[in-house]
Amino acid sequence: MTSPASASHSPASQDPAGTSRTLALCAAGTAIASLVAGTLQLVHTPSGEETVVGVEHVTLACLATLLILQIPVVLTVARWAGSRWWPLVAVTGMVLLAAVGTISNVLGHDASFFAAVAIPANLLWFAGLMAVAVAVCRRRRLPLALAVPLPLTWLCTIPLSSLGGGLLAGAYWAMLGWMLWTRALPLAGSADDELHGQAGRR
Repeated sequence: MTSPASASHSPASQDPAGTSRTLALCAAGTAIASLVAGTLQLVHTPSGEETVVGVEHVTLACLATLLILQIPVVLTVARWAGSRWWPLVAVTGMVLLAAVGTISNVLGHDASFFAAVAIPANLLWFAGLMAVAVAVCRRRRLPLALAVPLPLTWLCTIPLSSLGGGLLAGAYWAMLGWMLWTRALPLAGSADDELHGQAGRR
């Protein structure tokens, strides 16, 4: 019979390869949603400030999708970097923005409370990503070329959306997803390293 202690350190419970593949799929989904939204925002003229018509429904659906799919990646990378609270700040902003955007998508127009939710949600999203990027840089859990642009994905997705910024964000998430899938990142083996360190202390 397997003891609880040994079960907690079994390959199933410490599976960096499986974790990396799952995160890679989330990053890939984020990339696809970003690329679709970025393309539509680049070629489509908005119908108005508060109304949602035609392909704008697809754009908002892609925005909500990319927000939700990147949450596991942000939380996991932040955990590997030892950051606990700031990723929760980012996730709070992402969930709020996804929710209020979905409400607008369903209604066909922005709700009366849209601005009151969307503005602080964007601030939380950006501030959280910025803090996570700093933590990741300090712990060297990602190459600087991937850590530094992390908060810039917000800039590309929201303020620069009409200029095709979503395409740049999509390219970033595609690269991160590929590196996670191929386990080309130092963080991909961090669970193994932790296990070996625990064994050495016994």
